[in-house]
Amino acid sequence: MQLDSNVCEMCILQKRESVTHLFLRCNFAKACWNSIGIFFVSTRSSTHIFNQIRRHLNTTFFMEVLVLMSWSIWTTRNDWTFNDVDPTVEGTRPKFLSELSLVASRAKQRIEINLAPTLNSLY
Repeated sequence: MQLDSNVCEMCILQKRESVTHLFLRCNFAKACWNSIGIFFVSTRSSTHIFNQIRRHLNTTFFMEVLVLMSWSIWTTRNDWTFNDVDPTVEGTRPKFLSELSLVASRAKQRIEINLAPTLNSLY
């Protein structure tokens, strides 16, 4: 597959698309994180950002939040690239919340009780 460019077309930064850029540093990705109340300094290392998010959420389920928001950003980008669907934070946030709700519904009752406050704080 020949790509025209490896520059991020979704943000004004026009930076090279890397995993860190796509999920943490791109203006679109940052806006998605902000939409669920997660703010971080994107010039820090990925590890530092993950630790900031973990401390902010203060829950054992921070990894689920990281993975599901990254997945939501990824599928939104793919919809834009392959299906010509305009990417919006307003479309990405509900994807994330829906996926997180599914995870919560699959969790054992003890775990689900602990996940409920985190889930409610993101709405």
